[in-house]
Parts: sequence; C-alpha cells; structure tokens
Amino acid sequence: MTSHRSDTPKDILSEAELLDEPGGKVLRLRFEGPFEGRRVTWLATLHALGESQPTDLARQPAANYIEIDAAGQDTVPITVGLPVDRIDPPTVRKAIIMIRRYKRLHRGRHEYGFPREH
Repeated sequence: MTSHRSDTPKDILSEAELLDEPGGKVLRLRFEGPFEGRRVTWLATLHALGESQPTDLARQPAANYIEIDAAGQDTVPITVGLPVDRIDPPTVRKAIIMIRRYKRLHRGRHEYGFPREH
C-alpha cells in the first residue's frame, strides 16, 4: 500500500502574511515562531542594506542587524537589516528561517557580520 504524502516541500512563504509586495527596499510581514520559550507572532520589517543604503556619520557602510522591540501580548516586533539590494521572495524565506532557528535571540539591537565595503 502506498502512502499519499506530497514529495514537494511546503513553501515557507505560505506560513507568512506578507504586508508589502516583494521586490522593494523594505518588506513587512507576520509569521509564527519561537521566542523566549513560547510561540509568538513576529511582526517583521526587513530592510535591504544594499549600496544605496545611507551610511552612518563616519561615512561607514551600514552593518547587518537584528532589532527586537518590546513585545505585545503575543506579538513581537523585529527589524532585520540584510546585505541585499532588494527584498525578494528568496530573501524573505531565508529571513524567516534565520529568525526561527536562531535560539539566542533577545530584545535590543544586535549587529552582526561586517559592514559592507564600498
């Protein structure tokens, strides 16, 4: 007897509610994931930190970052700056996976990687 399961993996984007159209410099979305030992709804804003991104006062390129704000009842705002020129569907997929898998996420701003060189 054969099982009737799908061999096609489920697209992780189907688990998210996109609040903006992909392809721009910023994209907002909602999706579920773990945080501080419980299941929450992430209210995420993804920013493309490509070459057109403004630099800081020392004229250094912006660093990649994750910033987690104060949570509501079951919703946690998170902003992520990514080293891409635009926020396309593959970037959204990778960001969701990164947020869900990163076990040591905590509130505040966390810069990672090195600033982009121009």
